[in-house]
Amino acid sequence: MTASLRIPTGVLYFTAIASPQYDDRCMDGWSVLAQILIVLAAATIFGMAAQRVGQNAITGYLLAGVVLAPFFLRAAGRDVIRLLAEIGVATLLFTIGLEFSMTRLRALGPRVAWLGLAQILGTTAVVAVIARLAGMTAPGAVILGTVAAMSSTTVVMRLISERSELDSAHGRAALGVCLMQDLAVVPAMLLVPLFAGAQGGAEGLRLLASALAKAAALLAALYAVMRWMAPRMLLRAAGAQNRDLPVLLAAVTCLGSSWVSHALGLSAVLGAFAAGIILSECMLAEQVRADIIPLRAAFLPLFFTSAGMLAGVADWASAGWMAALVAGLILVKTAVVLAAGSLLRLPATEALRAGILLAQVGEFSFVLLEFARSAGLLEEGLVRLLLAVSVASLLLSPPLAAAAPRLVGWLQTRRRGATPPEQPAALGPRDHVVVIGFGPAGRQVVESLRERGQSVVVVDLNPKTAAGSSPDLPIEYGDATQEEILRRAGVPRARGVVVTVPDPLTAQNVVAQVRRLAGSAPVIARARYHIHRDSLSQAGSDRVVSEEVVVGRELARETLAALERD
Repeated sequence: MTASLRIPTGVLYFTAIASPQYDDRCMDGWSVLAQILIVLAAATIFGMAAQRVGQNAITGYLLAGVVLAPFFLRAAGRDVIRLLAEIGVATLLFTIGLEFSMTRLRALGPRVAWLGLAQILGTTAVVAVIARLAGMTAPGAVILGTVAAMSSTTVVMRLISERSELDSAHGRAALGVCLMQDLAVVPAMLLVPLFAGAQGGAEGLRLLASALAKAAALLAALYAVMRWMAPRMLLRAAGAQNRDLPVLLAAVTCLGSSWVSHALGLSAVLGAFAAGIILSECMLAEQVRADIIPLRAAFLPLFFTSAGMLAGVADWASAGWMAALVAGLILVKTAVVLAAGSLLRLPATEALRAGILLAQVGEFSFVLLEFARSAGLLEEGLVRLLLAVSVASLLLSPPLAAAAPRLVGWLQTRRRGATPPEQPAALGPRDHVVVIGFGPAGRQVVESLRERGQSVVVVDLNPKTAAGSSPDLPIEYGDATQEEILRRAGVPRARGVVVTVPDPLTAQNVVAQVRRLAGSAPVIARARYHIHRDSLSQAGSDRVVSEEVVVGRELARETLAALERD
């Protein structure tokens, strides 16, 4: 390896193109690229079609895979797509790990955390007992229960967001359960080598001990890097006034932690998720998450489409068994959440709606199934059947979520003396004013509003703005042109939004995003030059303050005052 690096690049290139296998290698590479393009194109078409008929785009991705499976999937293409799909899951879990700040967990409340723990353990136990009675081995039954316990964070979040239920009691409960499930990723990953070691005797236990040692070393190294080195680099990149550097560093952080984990023989998602958790306490965590979202959006359709392909090659002669397992999965997961909610004194209607939202198999379950198959804990035919069941449960999630309110209403009318549902609690700030940009103009706006008792949340890209603010002023650090940052600042629940960004193009983009999220709340924007007033108004600003007009009035006032003194 070292010797080859000393050869000049031009020599290597000439040697490569002179090789008789060069054309074949290029054709193979272009063939793989063509397959990826076909998968992405199909995912795009089916995703748009699904949204056109009122379904989630993920439903379209899965259907694209099912349709392509019989005549498209080839061995070489499958390996490449599985690799990119795993990267998609890694980026997803990295962004989810960034959600695990102590503030976010405390906001969910202890009752929701206990609900998540009860759901994981309850579903695992029920499914494992049923599988054991059906003749499965004890390790395989427990793995199957763990697979069934996981729900899709991506699907649940999209369903809650699209239905504007983030502030509802059942939305908070479902979100909390998903976060607890994602936190259970690490111990779930360790179950497979543990059970494989139990079946393989001393050699298996040795491999398990080696995996545990590698996992401990990885977590220690990630903690050191993500706790001290990465935040400093992110702060420097953010202070460089170059938006490319923070995005590039965020991508390197996510994919680098995944690669290191994979290189150690561990799951790539384990490293990405651990890195996200450790980095969550950094003040730029939300900006990193927002920067990674476009990268995740490119890989995630490959994951769901490949999952649909794997289910599409299942033995559909067992469709009856598949339908029974899907129905059983939905009933068990909903019943467990309902029972756990009643023990924790959650309203039955809210617990039922949360259970319906969670009644599907999650992204991590696909990874765990493949991991268990490779370790010999689950047979190939069973894994294919379970993949088909998982895909079917994901396909049913949007219509089930849409039908949940009608089901709850019907049950309430059937039940005498039904108590009114619990009023949804607010998640995050409400009736506040969001001030975007904390330069001299933004500071004056914030000071004036706070003097009159108005609560304020500031959004600014530069982390050094904290030096000019009071300790009790909430600040969201991030790029205000990105929807994720604006949602974190509470723009959809704000009383008003003030955009003080001086750059006209950036201000126009921010106003357009804010207008889409803020509803009827007034949006006030700053125009550095009078010529930009119309563009800001067209972008959605209700009022535009032109610096040239204000400066002209102030100059006239000062001139008149000076003349009067003379």
